[in-house]
Amino acid sequence: MSFCIITRDDELSKALSLEIKSKINQSYDESNPDIVIAVGGDGTLLQAFHKYPNASLFGIHTGHLGFYSNYSPSDIDEIVSEINNNSFNIEQIDLISVDFIDEDNNKYHDNALNEITIVGPTRTLRLDVFISGEYFERFRGTGFCISTPTGSTAYNKSLNGSVIDPSLKCIQLTEIAGINSNSYRTLSSPLVLSYDKKIKLKAFNIHDAYITVDHKSYLVNKFKEMDVYYAGAKLKMAYKNHEEFLTRIKRTFLKSNQE
Repeated sequence: MSFCIITRDDELSKALSLEIKSKINQSYDESNPDIVIAVGGDGTLLQAFHKYPNASLFGIHTGHLGFYSNYSPSDIDEIVSEINNNSFNIEQIDLISVDFIDEDNNKYHDNALNEITIVGPTRTLRLDVFISGEYFERFRGTGFCISTPTGSTAYNKSLNGSVIDPSLKCIQLTEIAGINSNSYRTLSSPLVLSYDKKIKLKAFNIHDAYITVDHKSYLVNKFKEMDVYYAGAKLKMAYKNHEEFLTRIKRTFLKSNQE
């Protein structure tokens, strides 16, 4: 078994990473590790996932409590023991997949833990929306956010999208600053779809678009269309104690009145 460490650029994270590396008796491998330890926060964990999508991830938060990163600096000896003895627990978290192409038929593919977004960098987008091949609406506005249930608490939440229990198998489509007029009429509310549905966004007029997949961004010249769907891809997340969804929501977003 091999491991590597992805570290946020701060003194505490760096010091913890050096301590962890010195205590783990497995081989260190930055090319194809079995285990990746993300020391920092959820942003660091997202970087680790996209760099090593097939590895089992440990998240250690060194700042505010992370939504995904559920180990703390005080858990280092426990993490080292779990890795050295191969005795850790794994939770498999659903990902959503995206394929998109430009007018020259250049093709792109990626998977997202939180969300996929599309926005117009200099002008509003006009997009035809299809659900599993059926025409749904013509949208005009800044763009869309398409999120997983676990990612519903990220950018989607700031767009007033719904917070969804991750035990539900669904994808959420949320507008970003949609324009409604006599010419354009959209649903104007988040749309939650089951995993067997595929979302297609097709350019009504061809121009550039920014597409993000979690923290990654693509500038797509002459964007043509994109498909977002569930294909069974999963993230392997190590956890200390299984934390119920509502508990995670409360500790991340709500101040408890019952201490």
